[in-house]
Amino acid sequence: TTKRSPFATIMRATMAPPPSFLPPLMMLLLLIISISSIQPVEAFSVIQRATTKPPTTNSKRCRISHSHRLRATPTNDSNIINDDDDDDDDSASSSKTEKKKGDSLRDATGIRPSLHPTTINCVAEALLLRSQFLLGKKQNKDGQEITIDTSDPQSEPLQIAITAAGIAMAAIDRRKAAAETDETTDEFPTEESQTISGRVVGVVMRMRELEDVLITRVNGAKWVGKYGEEESFGVLKKECQFADETNNVSDDNETSLETIEKQLAETIKINPLLRMNRAECLLALFLSTVEHPKLEMMGVDMPGGSKVDFIDSDQLEVLMGDADAQTTENSTHS
Repeated sequence: TTKRSPFATIMRATMAPPPSFLPPLMMLLLLIISISSIQPVEAFSVIQRATTKPPTTNSKRCRISHSHRLRATPTNDSNIINDDDDDDDDSASSSKTEKKKGDSLRDATGIRPSLHPTTINCVAEALLLRSQFLLGKKQNKDGQEITIDTSDPQSEPLQIAITAAGIAMAAIDRRKAAAETDETTDEFPTEESQTISGRVVGVVMRMRELEDVLITRVNGAKWVGKYGEEESFGVLKKECQFADETNNVSDDNETSLETIEKQLAETIKINPLLRMNRAECLLALFLSTVEHPKLEMMGVDMPGGSKVDFIDSDQLEVLMGDADAQTTENSTHS
């Protein structure tokens, strides 16, 4: 059997929305993308970029080859001694001037940097793009129509997935460019690039569902509203109040929902901290409720794992729905 790429694995495990969410043709296209053992369609093939570098002439193998060529050249005894000395000097000089790319401590321990910060930044960028769309900016800087909101009936799901993948690929390219100029930075290997892209696409395609879960979990923890900590989860107090008042959006409160959507879009646009908090929580919910359970069922691990280790314990309890049980237990003991 052909080993699936991390991108295809995440897609296969997580891209399973209910039938009402996608037209049959779109479901078929996304299914082909997610289960194909070959590289994804052209929109996602660029994930393979920036993962391999040609050998440099300053590599150890090239220096050894150069040294052997020097020794193989017919010379007199005095030149042999001088060539040996020169070669040793060159080798010592090269070892002093050559610097290893990336974090030497991580290379020594074999522990790779976390993929979560890059993924969170991509999700935050998707939130910003959606906010701009909701506020009336329908085209990006290249004049192309923005397709990022799964609740927009005019946006095709496949095009939304392509847009989300494009956000991830741009971040991967920026990392590659940084690695070329910063000696402490290394570019993402193929599997890590595909993992980031798969997670960004997965979160964006389930954005509305994850936001509903987020607000429900925040509302379920009474201490959040009591101490006004909604923004630390990236949500507005009015969002929580609206969801608390009604569980179903009817014709009577549709105008209110539209008003809240606009206010949220404006806040996300001008408040980078709230935007980042919301992105963190959405990724945490995706990893814990979608990716980890499905991959565990399949017996597959992603590079770096699916553990949520970027949110403090109090917030994680809220997101996991444990805050109410913990509060009740504490009040019972007291």
